Amino acid sequence: MKRYAYVSLILGAIALVCATLIALMNMLTRPIIEKSDEEKIKETYTKIFMDYDSSQSVDFIKDEKGYIKEKRIVYDKNHNSLGYIYTTSGKNAYGEISLMIGIFDGNVLDVEFLVNTESFQDTVNSHVKNKYPSSKENVIEINIYGKEDRMDINALSKEEINNIDVKCGATFGATLVKQMVLAVVEEEAL
Repeated sequence: MKRYAYVSLILGAIALVCATLIALMNMLTRPIIEKSDEEKIKETYTKIFMDYDSSQSVDFIKDEKGYIKEKRIVYDKNHNSLGYIYTTSGKNAYGEISLMIGIFDGNVLDVEFLVNTESFQDTVNSHVKNKYPSSKENVIEINIYGKEDRMDINALSKEEINNIDVKCGATFGATLVKQMVLAVVEEEAL
């Protein structure tokens, strides 16, 4: 019994030291990370509006799907309005995308990525491995140029060809970006 208490005490002390080190590293790196994030945002503002000097938050009604996180009016150094910058964020099965969308005179001026964690490969691998247990290590690849895998296009009717829906991670990511930009355009139209 004493041996278990001794081992528990040692493991508890190790856990306490590790937790303290993690908290200390977080305290030391947080200001650096926050400063880097602020610089990235300012740099993105400057990419969208070259004369950017400052910005101010604008109150707005949240969009239906919750993509829009913030709307800011952007000013140059003479405090003339340059347009608006919307910060948007959305998620799908493949990851998260955050954008800054510049609006000038009711039109989309520029779209810049802040975060893009879309990872189609991991999702496909896990989907294929779960659905098709025989492919435990690899995603099944079809060699479209090999004789045995070649499909005669004439074997399909035009209706069958038109009904084929090709979807991949890039398509879902592009759809998410399109939805976020449309949410901003709809907000601007109000």
